[in-house]
Amino acid sequence: MGKPPVVVLDACVLYPAAQRDLFMWLAAGGVVRAHWTGEIHAEWMRNVEGDYGISRDVLERVRTLMDRSAGDALIRGYRRYERWFPKTDAKDRHVAAAALAARKRSGAEQATIVSWNLKDFDRKELATVGLVAESPDAFLCRLLAKSPEEVAAAFFRMRDNLRNPSKTSRECVETLAAQGLKAFSRMIGESIGKRKP
Repeated sequence: MGKPPVVVLDACVLYPAAQRDLFMWLAAGGVVRAHWTGEIHAEWMRNVEGDYGISRDVLERVRTLMDRSAGDALIRGYRRYERWFPKTDAKDRHVAAAALAARKRSGAEQATIVSWNLKDFDRKELATVGLVAESPDAFLCRLLAKSPEEVAAAFFRMRDNLRNPSKTSRECVETLAAQGLKAFSRMIGESIGKRKP
């Protein structure tokens, strides 16, 4: 499979539960090196709490599990890099700074910002420091094409760990599609249809 890609997951990617869950299983399986910051955590948790009324205690437990399962995922000391991104939207400058910190810490040539808000990032500005921004759908399609067995294994682990309620593979695919992962859902649906988990 080669070295897993270094990614920073924006709050809009961590907000939908199934999407967040899939990325966590990809990280736990070593398919990606996922990163985020305390600020990214605060944003997705605040929005989930406000939109769904999920208690802060439950969300803090999810946060703790995420940080524990993804190893060195939590990025600190990234603020000093924000000045490198003057053309990036001010509210997403911290995400670009975190991605640069993650790339430097990992020694990777490139890191990917996975976000639905691509218009907020200046692509030329990112490219000068070895960063790219990509939608979750496009990123996951590329990852599936490169590492089909590993991505399928993460998908099945996600499905098998759903309890309340449990879901079939098809239901999981439909949920991911409803959260915007339309192309990936088609690809993973075709891929898992050809194999038995």
